[in-house]
Amino acid sequence: MSARAVTLWFIDTDTPVDVLRSGVTNDVDAAKKLASAIYGDSVLVPSVDTNLAAAMDSDSSQVYAGFYGPLTVVSCSLFATSKPSTLTRTVETIRTAASIPESAAAVLLYTEPDSATGVFARWEDGTLRRSFAADPVSIIEDDGLPYPFEKPFWGGEHPLRYAPGVAPDPLALPFHPQQLAEQGNREWLGFRFTRPLAPSDLEPLTIPVTGFAIRPADYEPTEADDERYREASATAAAATAAATAAAASAREQVLQAEAAAQHPVDAPPAPVPGNTPAVGIPVAEPVAAPPMADGPGEPEVDADVVDAGIVDTEVVDAEAVETGADRSEESRPVVESELRDAPAASVEDAVTAPVPSVNAGEAANFDEPGSYGEPGSVEAELPTNGEYVDESAGWTRRVARYFGFGADK
Repeated sequence: MSARAVTLWFIDTDTPVDVLRSGVTNDVDAAKKLASAIYGDSVLVPSVDTNLAAAMDSDSSQVYAGFYGPLTVVSCSLFATSKPSTLTRTVETIRTAASIPESAAAVLLYTEPDSATGVFARWEDGTLRRSFAADPVSIIEDDGLPYPFEKPFWGGEHPLRYAPGVAPDPLALPFHPQQLAEQGNREWLGFRFTRPLAPSDLEPLTIPVTGFAIRPADYEPTEADDERYREASATAAAATAAATAAAASAREQVLQAEAAAQHPVDAPPAPVPGNTPAVGIPVAEPVAAPPMADGPGEPEVDADVVDAGIVDTEVVDAEAVETGADRSEESRPVVESELRDAPAASVEDAVTAPVPSVNAGEAANFDEPGSYGEPGSVEAELPTNGEYVDESAGWTRRVARYFGFGADK
C-alpha cells in the first residue's frame, strides 16, 4: 500500500541529502517556533518526540515540526490540498515568522492513498516554480515547467498498474500521481515514504520531529502535559528503534539476495571427500551381484569385478566421446553386457537434490541506486503489493453511474 504523507520542507543548502544522511538532531525550541508560525493564535504543547515516518500516520489534531539548521520540516493538515498554488502566501508567511532565509526553497509533498492523489510543489525566491496535483484519471493542477525527473513518467516508463478485476481506464495518466510526487521528494531530499525503499534511499525513520498538541489561546500547560510528553516520547523512542532495526534487516536481506542474483557462481564449492570418484556424487555402496541360476554355463561374477567393470566402462566411453572414435558392440567389455539385466543403483538416489537458484526477479524489486527516475530505472518493475495501484472501478462504472444503470449506479 502506498503511504500517506504531507510535508512542507524549507531547504537552505545545496546538499540537503548529505545533511540528512549525516544524521540530524531536532532543535525542539526552534521547531516549536516554526509550528507557531502556522498556529499563531493557539498554544502549542509538546506531545511527543518521534520520527517523520511515524508522524505521517498520526491524527490531524497535532502539528509536527523538525529543525535541523539549514533544513526544516513541518507537517499538518493545512498542507493537505490538491491546489498547492493556493499556499504561496502561507509559505511566505511561515518563512517570515520562523526567520527562514529568503534563499531557502520550499518543497511540498502530499499523497493520499484513499483518493490515489499525488501532489508536489516547489517555491524558489518566493515564487511558485512548479506545482502538480492529480489522481490517476484527472489532472487537478499543472503549473510551471516539468523537472527532468518527470520525463520518464510522462514518457510511459512507469505505467499505471491496476488491481485485479479493475478495467484499465482509457483516460488514465501514464503513471501513478503518488509515485511521481514521491519521486520529487526523493529527488530533492533523498527518500520517499512508500516501501519498499530503494537501497540508495534515506530512512525516514531516522529523521526526528516533535509533535505539538494545538490548544486554545487561553490554555495553560500543566505538569500532567509534561508527564504525558515524557511517557509518549519514551514509548515512541522504543518503537522507532525497533522499526529502524527491522527496516535495516529487511534492507540487508534484499541486498544479499540482489548480490546472489548478480553473482550466482561466486560461492565456493563444498569440499569433496578424497575417496569421491566424481565431483558432487558421493560414494555409493557396492552393487550386489544378481543371483545366478544353478547349471552349466552360468559362471559366478564377483561383485568387485562388476564394480570394476562399471568404472572401466565409464572411462572407455568418456574416451570414445572425446576422440570421436566409433565403438562397436564387439569392442565393449563382456562384463558390461552381463550387467545390463542386473538391478543397478540409480544415480539420482546417490545425488542430493539441487538447491534452487535465486530468482533474480525477486532481488530486483528496488530502484537502482542513484537512479532518481532517470531512463533505465527499475521503479516500474517493483512488485505490486498494493503499491501505487489504481483500485478505482474504472471508466465503466463511472459511465454506469452517469446514465443511471448497472449494479453500481
